Amino acid sequence: LSPKGDLLAFISDASGRADLFVQLFSRNLGPVGKPIQVFSYPRSVQASPTFRPDGKKIAFVSDKEGTPHIFLIDTPYPGRETSSRPICLTKKYRHNTCPAWSPDGTKLAYSAMIDGIRQIVIYDFLTQEEIPLTTGASHKENPSWAPNSNHIIYNTVDPSSSELFIINLKQKKPLQITSGPGKKHYPAWEPTMG
Repeated sequence: LSPKGDLLAFISDASGRADLFVQLFSRNLGPVGKPIQVFSYPRSVQASPTFRPDGKKIAFVSDKEGTPHIFLIDTPYPGRETSSRPICLTKKYRHNTCPAWSPDGTKLAYSAMIDGIRQIVIYDFLTQEEIPLTTGASHKENPSWAPNSNHIIYNTVDPSSSELFIINLKQKKPLQITSGPGKKHYPAWEPTMG
């Protein structure tokens, strides 16, 4: 759902491939009109669309270049349906997934394969740099930002367990916040906390 609550972004495989769409949405009426196709590419899969906090851009995952990368595209609206061509943000690492916007809209956190291990990486829109945030032997994924844009929560992925960690962007020291039996996934911050 877009920040204003007027658009839904989703993936549909009705064409036989996973394409990116947006749907105009009214909280009172539900869907309005027909979905707008935002991006499609032959023999490729699109996934994980997420709106920039101002609603003007959508980040999403596509494997159109062979392995998953994160792309950025303008958000189309009815009457302005021709969106821009997508821009590939991730060029340094492979297998980039799980994009998440910082609340201030200046950064994007995601999971990327670095030396065979999935780490949390930050794309900084001011410097256009891809900056690894985590290290270590455990795979990490599903980053979620604190409302202050200074901390990220994520989960590790191991065969025997998955735990939640919080990391400060400046200190880069992860703090484990869960333990015990069972796997923990898909953490999310409460919007007013942080």
